[in-house]
Amino acid sequence: MAEELTRDALLQLLAEQATQIAEQAAQIKLLIEENARQKQRIEQLERQVKRYVAPHSRETPKADPKPPGRRAGQGIFTFKHAPARDTVTRIIDVEPANICPACQTPLDGAAYKTNLAWITELPRVQPEITQYNVPLTRCSACGKDVRGEHPDLCPSQRGATSHRLGKRLIAVAQYLHHRLGLPERKVPEALHALCGVDVTQSALNQATTRTTASGTLIATAYQEIKTAIQSAPIVHQDDTGWRIHGTNAWLQVACTPQHVLFQIRTRHTHQQLFELLGETFGGTLVADRYTVYDHAAFTGWAHQKCLHHVIRNVEEAMVVQEGRLGRGIVYATRLLQAFQDAHALHVQLCREELTLKEYRGAGYAITTRVTRLLDRVPLKSKVNERLRKGLLKHHQRGHLLRFLEDPNVPPTNNAAERALRSGVIARKVSQCSKTQRGADGYAMIKSVVETARRQAQHPLDVLVRLQVRAAPR
Repeated sequence: MAEELTRDALLQLLAEQATQIAEQAAQIKLLIEENARQKQRIEQLERQVKRYVAPHSRETPKADPKPPGRRAGQGIFTFKHAPARDTVTRIIDVEPANICPACQTPLDGAAYKTNLAWITELPRVQPEITQYNVPLTRCSACGKDVRGEHPDLCPSQRGATSHRLGKRLIAVAQYLHHRLGLPERKVPEALHALCGVDVTQSALNQATTRTTASGTLIATAYQEIKTAIQSAPIVHQDDTGWRIHGTNAWLQVACTPQHVLFQIRTRHTHQQLFELLGETFGGTLVADRYTVYDHAAFTGWAHQKCLHHVIRNVEEAMVVQEGRLGRGIVYATRLLQAFQDAHALHVQLCREELTLKEYRGAGYAITTRVTRLLDRVPLKSKVNERLRKGLLKHHQRGHLLRFLEDPNVPPTNNAAERALRSGVIARKVSQCSKTQRGADGYAMIKSVVETARRQAQHPLDVLVRLQVRAAPR
């Protein structure tokens, strides 16, 4: 009987050791994969450092470098096509040659063939200055002077403000600044060099203030964009830093495939989000994990947290635990793999590589995996536990994997981040805004310009159409 107990104990010990060996083998495999990723990351960072030090040099030139240009047989060879006949503005007949350059033989001057050549050139731009002779009539009853009226003139356009800027000139200046990103201080120089117009930066500021005032066409268009955003089924929202007279502020953006709405405020609370999206917003808000979106006022809203931000948070937790003893990195790795699988599944659906039924089935399986990883007993690792609690809160509210239930919801907030890029560049090349009024004007015109682009309209044509009558010079 004692021998049987000893035999059972040995078998149990062997089984435990086999399980332990299998777990250690799985952990070793994960560590080997992580080590390979870290080596690749180190090599990438080393290459970046070398590029920063000498961006156009190499340590050792290649012995057989590839020649520049298109490879033979690759791609389609194209050339600049001849212009349409109705676009040719001038024709010059070239005199035939008198002597052969090869053998110096005189030529009879009779051409047997005519080759065509073209040169496209910019015309010299001359500003158009229109003078209006405005008659003054004196009322015989009260003696008041009555001015004649014209659609292009403002009633107050007289005296020191009689010379003003036209609609197209203002629209071009706004296009250079808000669409092409030219700093406002350089816009007058560009207008002088390209159009021969002398205008000051203050005149452009006054024009922007005038064209974005309450009740103007641009202000009305801005309000229409805001209304469309607030009634959209899915809205992407993000923000970046800004400054108003040296004070920190936020440039906020909300966008859909057809509209882009900007807003600049000195605070970033739920009140500013209400102002941007409206208190009755009924769509799905795609955003990051910033705490303002977790305010109690947004409890009834549908959210989708940006999956790229979530994956980045998990990767940061893995980096912190790298090299530590225990199974902390194993948990983070499993969590990372689950979110990556969810994102890859949505990509496959967008590429039509699987049906909607297959998508929902696989999505349910991934959701179950994530639930098991998050809704569990507390973890020993403080890093993992803090990450688990934060993600579990969003997961229980349905804000983490909503795109697996509704394929129309994007899993990431890439759309809002792309909409903000031009604003980030503008912040880096300028001092942002001096006043709140200037910040509001920038947000209005920027919203109109970016919305026009998304609706396949040329922003310059839209700006010309939305200008008010002549602005002060």
